[in-house]
Amino acid sequence: MRGARWIMNASLLGCLTLVIGCTDYDGRVEVTGTVKLKGQPLKEGFISFSPLENQNTQAQVLIASGSYRMEQKHGLRPGKYLIRVSAGDGKTPYLTDGPPGPGGTNIISKEIVPADWNINSKQERTVNNQSPNKIDFDIP
Repeated sequence: MRGARWIMNASLLGCLTLVIGCTDYDGRVEVTGTVKLKGQPLKEGFISFSPLENQNTQAQVLIASGSYRMEQKHGLRPGKYLIRVSAGDGKTPYLTDGPPGPGGTNIISKEIVPADWNINSKQERTVNNQSPNKIDFDIP
């Protein structure tokens, strides 16, 4: 009786270790990279990845000091994605007739990323199944 209980506990521990140790985050992979605008690291902004195939994952990630990172647990599934980058100049109000934001300035500032990398983007990148994926962007 004692031996059977020990075997059952050892088997349960082995199964739990296998399940915990083999988490693949549903096929997601880590994605990292840099973003430059006119040759300089983009100070801050957002980069979005919209699926062009049937990946069922998309992301919008903060760019800080010219870099972005999606951890594997929040990453993307392999496949092709449409890329959009957005960043404001932080100075020029985009909606001059809109209500002022905190401190008397408009919250939304003028977009500094060219439209062909933003609202009219046709930029595509492929995420592969090897983690991490390093995908860098150099926006003219």
